[in-house]
Amino acid sequence: KQWYQRRVAITAGIARKVNPPKTRKGKKILEGRDSLLVENEKKTVLMKGAKTSGIINEVLADLYKIRRSNAVMMDRNNPFLPFDESQGLCDLMKKKDASMFVFGSHNKKRPHNIVFGRTFDGQILDMIEFGVTSFKKLSQFKQTKVPLGAKPCLIFNGDVFEKFDNWGLIQNFFCDFFCTTKTSSINLAGLEYVISLSAVEPDQLLLRSYEVHMKKSGTSTPHVELQEIGVSLDLKLRRSQFAPADVRRHALKVPKAAKLGKTKNISHDMAGTKMATVHMTKQNIAEMPQARMKGVKGSKRKEGDEGSKKKKVKKVKAAEPQENDMDTS
Repeated sequence: KQWYQRRVAITAGIARKVNPPKTRKGKKILEGRDSLLVENEKKTVLMKGAKTSGIINEVLADLYKIRRSNAVMMDRNNPFLPFDESQGLCDLMKKKDASMFVFGSHNKKRPHNIVFGRTFDGQILDMIEFGVTSFKKLSQFKQTKVPLGAKPCLIFNGDVFEKFDNWGLIQNFFCDFFCTTKTSSINLAGLEYVISLSAVEPDQLLLRSYEVHMKKSGTSTPHVELQEIGVSLDLKLRRSQFAPADVRRHALKVPKAAKLGKTKNISHDMAGTKMATVHMTKQNIAEMPQARMKGVKGSKRKEGDEGSKKKKVKKVKAAEPQENDMDTS
């Protein structure tokens, strides 16, 4: 079976190289799958397993509401086993052009099970399996003014994230999951949504969401109050699978073209305009070829015309007296 799958993969790769796309739509799809210097925002696929429970369905629905801008919710059940056979899951991720997934399932051995994972280059990179021990959905909290899909501020509580290497990778995963876009600056006045992740024990994680209220305190620093708005999850760590060091190093590699090196004599102002300083040698302006301007030519011509235009006085000779006129006199 493994030999057959490898042969199919090899023949598919050869067919893709030999037979180029015949339509404009097919060419556009293949170009969209190529690697980019600046990758798009990470998309998440939320799916149900062969069997789920009501709690898992509600958890997936609330997580989809938080990630609505960059998420896809699958309605049908998918008989995948992420830790056993992941090829079908990888094919679905490639089809949806997504790099992260949330898989929910329920059985007697692992009740209310949820798996968070991410992929790289069509293969599974990391997977973390939790069991839901407690859950409060969004509708159980007071209605909030925070829009769904807003960028949150993440807070990680507990020294477990620093003591254990696997919890450091879990922290890195949730940073990717909740913060899909990078921001260079933050406006504190616009900070209104906070997600807190607390590692109470080496196998327990508490996820809480809060709305930020900034009130007057009589000083320059406002008084901050947090109001819980959901989702509220108590998770118990069951299994985890992380990529080897060499694969992770390859996934984190940044191409040379994407690296922004420091360039001399170039700066940017507050408006983002690119400013440059150019160093030049001393120039002799007298020896430089200069173009004659039309205005200068016209002024010289006018001066010449004024000098040449003078009143011409016609000199008329006096008529000499004729002989006939002299004789008659």
